[in-house]
Amino acid sequence: MRQRLPQWWPHDRRKAQGGSTLVELLVTVVIIGLALTLIVGTFSAGLLQSAIAKRNTAASGAVQYELDEVAAAPYGSLPAQYSDCFADEDAASPPTTLAAFQGNCPTSAYSLRVDVSEAAGPVPNTEVWSISAISLPSGASLGAIVQTIKDSR
Repeated sequence: MRQRLPQWWPHDRRKAQGGSTLVELLVTVVIIGLALTLIVGTFSAGLLQSAIAKRNTAASGAVQYELDEVAAAPYGSLPAQYSDCFADEDAASPPTTLAAFQGNCPTSAYSLRVDVSEAAGPVPNTEVWSISAISLPSGASLGAIVQTIKDSR
């Protein structure tokens, strides 16, 4: 006697095989590939934005340091122009003043150069100090030139 199959059992053998077709697998691989591409792109953009923010913060700090130096020095006591090198990776290394204005920093550890120059002010007994930050080794300017006026009080 022939054994009877339960009601829920498919009568067609092809329906009983629950495997995936090649098209289904290809669609799955494409979807996973797109998702991974978006995730990697997001992380890359985040790392780039983090590096840019770090560089801009270091440049702002270096410019503020030079503004404080100019403000603290007596009138006419600083050289007319000079450059300082800053290392943004090593906070323990102090800024290094270069022998030549806009010269090369001594080592590759310095990634930021700040150029400070002075000119006669708009009225007698005043000086206009200009401070600009330069990214190294590219030599690209970071932000706008900052100017301050100092008088001989």
